[in-house]
Amino acid sequence: MVNKVLALLLAILVIASTGCAYMQSSNTPKEPTVEYFKLDGDKLKPGKVRANAYFEIGKGERIYVFISPKAKEEFENSGKTGKSPVTGIGFGPNGETVVFESSFAQNEYEKRHVEK
Repeated sequence: MVNKVLALLLAILVIASTGCAYMQSSNTPKEPTVEYFKLDGDKLKPGKVRANAYFEIGKGERIYVFISPKAKEEFENSGKTGKSPVTGIGFGPNGETVVFESSFAQNEYEKRHVEK
């Protein structure tokens, strides 16, 4: 009888811990997703990118915008702004310089900061 109770408790513990691990991983911000590609000359380039995460970091007189959690983490650790940053001088709401991780991050920023 005691062995059955212990086995049942162990099974419940395993199921509960598996469920918790699954729930934690689903809440993690994800990298951007390329929805389709386009041909530019002889190279394929992303045509449309869906931002699955969005971050704005204010630092001094600048705002840094990221759609990639990895790029954001790299910036926080080393100060690097990504492979192809785009700078918008006076682009911020109060005339700040905004540094975008990429043109896709700039597009996402513009969607979120539409003047009303």
